[in-house]
Amino acid sequence: MNLKLTTTLLLILGAFAASSQIILITEKATGDPIEHVVIFSEEPKAFVTTNAEGKAQISAFRNAEEILIQAFGFQTMHTSYTKLDSANFKVQLIPSVFNVTEVVISATRAQQSKEDVPAKITTISQKEMMLSQPQTAADVLGSSGDVFIQKSQQGGGSPMIRGFATNRLLYTVDGVRMNSAIFRSGNIQNVINIDPFAVEQAEILFGGSSVIYGSDAIGGVMSFQTLTPQLSLEDKTLISGKANSRYSSANNEQTFHFDVNVGLKKWSFLTSFSHW
Repeated sequence: MNLKLTTTLLLILGAFAASSQIILITEKATGDPIEHVVIFSEEPKAFVTTNAEGKAQISAFRNAEEILIQAFGFQTMHTSYTKLDSANFKVQLIPSVFNVTEVVISATRAQQSKEDVPAKITTISQKEMMLSQPQTAADVLGSSGDVFIQKSQQGGGSPMIRGFATNRLLYTVDGVRMNSAIFRSGNIQNVINIDPFAVEQAEILFGGSSVIYGSDAIGGVMSFQTLTPQLSLEDKTLISGKANSRYSSANNEQTFHFDVNVGLKKWSFLTSFSHW
């Protein structure tokens, strides 16, 4: 009876472990976890991305013979579920010198490979923003070198693209428009209402986009994506965040920011606070 009970418990535990298999993806050179790694297969149809800890739940890939693992700036890996199992579901990606599979959202209002979009698009990542340390969202756009910022004082900033401004350019935050064609034609500073520390990525779509966004997008679209809450892939709660402070003697600037992410298995919360 004890032997049967022990065997039954082992089978239950084995089935539970198999149904909640977690993969860990890190960079081979440094061992750091890689976020936003795309893992997908055609048979069975499955698609997941890694969280901030480089982890993802891949139980849906069971018995898959062809699994693709892709990340911007890293070599694509072709593997199978059996190979991942033999490696204890730990994967190390090798950085690539050149990669053109960047994903953009603003062009078609859906995730699409940048190389498939027949238009000029400039993408500004969060890493680039932190490197340039912008004071406003207008400075974020200006750091691309492709957008002219009309700025008569430090507390302003009006983007201009190829002579178009205000009611001929569209600003969106997570797909929600900030302005419309009823705005006046002169320069306006409403883009500085966006907190640059709460932006995960900014995209600039050049040229007319009236078919997708409306007649007020004749000059271009500037799309901002805010920070994405992270889910926990384990039983324990995922708590993460970052803080940033800055002082500038040139204009007596004092800036402080922090954000906190609390992730459960099915719910996640993210709070961002900035003062400047």
